[in-house]
Amino acid sequence: MGIVCADGHSGFDPDNKLVRLADDTEVGYDVLVVAPGIQLDWDQLPGVSDTLGRDGVSSNYGLDLAPKTWDMIRGMKKGTAVFMMPAGPIKCAGAPQKIAYLAADHWRKQGVLKNIEIVMALPTPGMFGVPEFAKVLEQVVTRYGIDVRFETVVSEVKPDSKELVLKSMSGDSTSTIGYDFLHAVPPQSAPNWVKCSPLSIPGDAKGWVDIDKNTMQHVRYPDVFALGDAGSSPNSKTGAAIRKQAPVVVQNVIDQLKGQEINRHYDGYASCPIVTARNKMLLAEFDYTMRPHKTVPLVNTQKERWDMYLLKRYGLPFMYWHFLMKGKAMTTPAAFGS
Repeated sequence: MGIVCADGHSGFDPDNKLVRLADDTEVGYDVLVVAPGIQLDWDQLPGVSDTLGRDGVSSNYGLDLAPKTWDMIRGMKKGTAVFMMPAGPIKCAGAPQKIAYLAADHWRKQGVLKNIEIVMALPTPGMFGVPEFAKVLEQVVTRYGIDVRFETVVSEVKPDSKELVLKSMSGDSTSTIGYDFLHAVPPQSAPNWVKCSPLSIPGDAKGWVDIDKNTMQHVRYPDVFALGDAGSSPNSKTGAAIRKQAPVVVQNVIDQLKGQEINRHYDGYASCPIVTARNKMLLAEFDYTMRPHKTVPLVNTQKERWDMYLLKRYGLPFMYWHFLMKGKAMTTPAAFGS
């Protein structure tokens, strides 16, 4: 089994316990932890590259694009604004909704919301996979007058005519809608050099590392583990998930190196801080059961709250830099999102 992908880039040879780096250096390992993150597949959204960052199309899924998103939102006084979410796992799945609510709240405060038609295209059958949080978000979209198109994705951007092609998830219907502003979100997958390796799920176009969702151990190569967004575990891809996965992987790697039984398990915990206004936030915490998994004591986080917004605005960045990035996250009680 070869170590190099078809494009000649670095790759894996798990049969011989080797990794090839970008400079062609080969590194052997006893245990391998794969944690490369996730890639943005802009090329999978036809037409968007021709207009991204100008003519009313931007995205918060790009460091250079986020300021342009804000400029376009501030400059909009009337017309149609479309917020989309692609099918399949993406990092911080709540982000496509967050920016819609922040934009709507800004337009409300500026007195122009009544002149703007907001359309949200979601591939899911509901606002959120956990009913308790979906109920709150249903109230939010009603408050802003957002037209939510469920089980619908944007399949093409037509910048010349400023139109979008909307396709149903079943694939049996399409429609066209004009836009004045589009917040674009690209489909996402494991990095190509992971996707084409023997570590990915056989036949899976997204290329996720094929792991047991509880132990994070590879299902075919017991000396390989995955941590974070590139793994196949069906949790929401957030920083909160990685925070909970990390101690599980650490202990299981130690046990694997000692030849002992793997017995630490990750329960699928993830957290999504969903900002619903400039001063309100809903903290959605859940696990593999798709039920609320509360970690913040004495506070009802299943509703929009001002103090939760303060946590997002000030608390989480502080905890990220001073705890998470210093390897102390497992001792921090508050939830980290994305």
